[in-house]
Amino acid sequence: MSLFRKSLLSSSFLLFTLACGEGLPPEEATVEPGVADELGSTESPLLFGILAGSRVRAVENVYLRTGPSTSNTAIRLVSIGEQATVVSESASGGFYRLNVGGTVGWSHGDYWDQVPTLRVNGYLLSKDQEKWLRWVAAKTVPRLTGTREQRLDKAARVSWWAMKEGIWDLGPNRPNPSSNPQSFSLCSTSTGDRAIWPLDACYNNGGPWQVGLAGAQVNYVSLADVEATARQLYAAEGWTIAQILDHTARTAGFPAGSTEHSTIVNTTNTALRKSWLLRNHGVGFTFENAVVYDECIVQGLSWCYGSTQTWDPAYKFASSWSAMNTSIANIRQHLSALAP
Repeated sequence: MSLFRKSLLSSSFLLFTLACGEGLPPEEATVEPGVADELGSTESPLLFGILAGSRVRAVENVYLRTGPSTSNTAIRLVSIGEQATVVSESASGGFYRLNVGGTVGWSHGDYWDQVPTLRVNGYLLSKDQEKWLRWVAAKTVPRLTGTREQRLDKAARVSWWAMKEGIWDLGPNRPNPSSNPQSFSLCSTSTGDRAIWPLDACYNNGGPWQVGLAGAQVNYVSLADVEATARQLYAAEGWTIAQILDHTARTAGFPAGSTEHSTIVNTTNTALRKSWLLRNHGVGFTFENAVVYDECIVQGLSWCYGSTQTWDPAYKFASSWSAMNTSIANIRQHLSALAP
């Protein structure tokens, strides 16, 4: 079976998958140069992973202050329902710098929630879809190889695929520890597809099948090719594979010192090692772009678009050849406007 067909994510699968909070790991004081720009913050449960330029709405009456603490002077009281623009995504003690109607100040993220503003194929994106699209624009587009136009093409195709498969809608219902689509792991079995814990193996092939933010397949690429691509993408940092795996594990929510982190960095299981390198957003997007381009754009295979794409959100972005192409074009426009 090629690509990942329709089953990722029927509603029953989404209901099955879960239990505890997604998010991006907090930046660590000892993070190597170049890592912090790909890590986000879990300072606020509502705004984890939020990026500058995002719109947010007050969920309670809250003060806008001169600094990131309740000891700082209140500039004004923000009423419930008022909207603001995130000025800086780096939280300080849970406080974010916001622009509320032209007034810039600090407010605690627990009192704000993201407001989706972007549309694809006529549909307003969910807040998780928009969050990850903004994340890809800020983090993944610069990481890919090629000209800016080529990087936007790659990122748009894979973002469409992951979005229509439902990977970006996994929401806060992943098993502990805190998780997100970057740790996503799916197993294909004779009785159907099922979510598995990020360190688990599938009984039928020894490793995960569809993984990460890109929804990349593990079985159809070699470890040697995946490692070569990973080294290429992180050549500027001069990282070893172990350092790339360390970075990927922490970005997916497994901090240094945890059992999961140690397993990811040190595993000798070929399938598991490949799966974690493919969970690196740059590596996963690089490999998945080739698959999506060939099987969906060129061949138009049945699991890419058409009448079988009936689950939410697939029906929004992949109900037809036209819907697929319009969606990819819209996503590319958003990425172009948002990416550096």
